[in-house]
Amino acid sequence: MRKFIYGLLILVPILMSCEEDEEKVIQTDLSTEAAQLFSISKDWSESLYFAMISWKEYQNIDSLNLPNCPAVFLDQENKEITLNFLDSTTCIQSGEYSRSGKLIIKFADPLDSLVDQWTMVYDDYRFDSKNIDGFRTFTRVDSLQVMEEFTALIERTDNGLSTEFSGNFSHSKIYIDDTLSHFSSTGNISGVNAVGRGFEIAIIEPINHTVFCLQANEILPAAGNENWFVSRGGTSEVTYSTSYESLIDSCKVAVNTTLPDGRKLFLNPTE
Repeated sequence: MRKFIYGLLILVPILMSCEEDEEKVIQTDLSTEAAQLFSISKDWSESLYFAMISWKEYQNIDSLNLPNCPAVFLDQENKEITLNFLDSTTCIQSGEYSRSGKLIIKFADPLDSLVDQWTMVYDDYRFDSKNIDGFRTFTRVDSLQVMEEFTALIERTDNGLSTEFSGNFSHSKIYIDDTLSHFSSTGNISGVNAVGRGFEIAIIEPINHTVFCLQANEILPAAGNENWFVSRGGTSEVTYSTSYESLIDSCKVAVNTTLPDGRKLFLNPTE
C-alpha cells in the first residue's frame, strides 16, 4: 500500500507537468496562428489604397502622398500606372512598413470594354518580410461603389512558407470637396495556410480606412471587426474575433483578438 501511495506521489507531479507543457503548446499555437491570420489580413489591405485611386486622380498624384513614396509612371496610351518602390527613395512618413518591387495598375479602355474595370498586378513585390504574387480585379459599380475579386494570391515568407488565398469585397468611397477622404470595405478572404489548414477571414463590421493616415503609411483600418475561422479537420473549426480601434487623435490603431480559448491578445504591441 505504501508503495502504491508513493508511486502516486511521484506520478501526480509528472502528470501536472505534462498538462502545463500541453497548455503552453496550445497557447503558442493559437498566438502564432492569430499572428499569421493578421498577416494575411494586412497583406490584402496594405495596397488597397493604390487601387482606390482613379485614373483621373493619378494624373495629378504626388508620390509623397502615397505610402513609401513610389516612383509613379503613367502610360497614357495603354492607360497603365506603374508604382515602383525603390530603396533609394527618400520618404519620411510615420508608418514604418516597407515595400519593394512594383504594383502595375491597368485600367480598361472604355472604348474596348462595357465594364469600368481595372487590375492591380504584383510584380516582384515585397511588403515588409513577405513576397506577394498574383493580381486583383476591381469593377466600378457607380461613382462611389467598387467591387473587388481575386483568386490565388500568394504570400511567401523568408523561411519558405506560403499561403494561397482568394477574396471578394465591396468598397464604398467617401469624397469631401471632390477629394477621396475615406473608404470602407466588406467581404471575405478564404484560402489554405502554410500548414495546409483551410481558413476564412470575414469582415462582420465594415473596416474603415482614412486616406490621411494611409498617406502617412499607417495602413491599419481605423475601425471595424473581423472573424477569422480556421479548420481543424472535418467540419470542426475555431474562431478568432478581431477588432480595430484607432487611438485618440492618432493614426495608430490597436488590434485586439479573442483567441478560441477565450484569452485576449494584443496583436500589434509595437505599432
